[in-house]
Amino acid sequence: MTSPQDGAGAPPPASPRSDAIVAACALAFGALVVALSWRMDRFEAQEGTTWTAPGLWPGIVGLVLAALAIFLAWRAWTRAASIGWDAAEASDTPLVPTPRFAAAAALFFVYALALVGRGLPFWLGTALFVSAYVYAFHDEPAGRSRLRRIALALTIGLATALVVSLVFERVFLVRLP
Repeated sequence: MTSPQDGAGAPPPASPRSDAIVAACALAFGALVVALSWRMDRFEAQEGTTWTAPGLWPGIVGLVLAALAIFLAWRAWTRAASIGWDAAEASDTPLVPTPRFAAAAALFFVYALALVGRGLPFWLGTALFVSAYVYAFHDEPAGRSRLRRIALALTIGLATALVVSLVFERVFLVRLP
């Protein structure tokens, strides 16, 4: 059996070119999130403060995403300077969604478009989404029963829904649907 430290069986590192492409896309998305969160209403007429503006948290997340994208672009640039832009291209996997990625994306879209704000309370939609995601993608050790997987997924889903709901409603003072 190989250990994770020896690198055997690990996928090859991505080429600097593919890292640069991902960095550019992430930077564009982060900048878009920041721009859209800046345009959100600040409720100044209702004596809202900067700290209670609904765009504050998405703006921070967009800034962090943009900063991480800049770091990834810098890393791609420095790797390209030492090994060349196409050095790892022969062993790169193509940027094509895998079935696992497509299933995860489908779950996210179902959550965003069908579960939240469509008749289900936020906590219930979130609990269902997280439970389904954990059940579908958590790799249990061999020999565990299906009932145990379902119980684990439901526990994590309900705990996540409770914590997220409480944080948004009590800390950020955001009313959830």
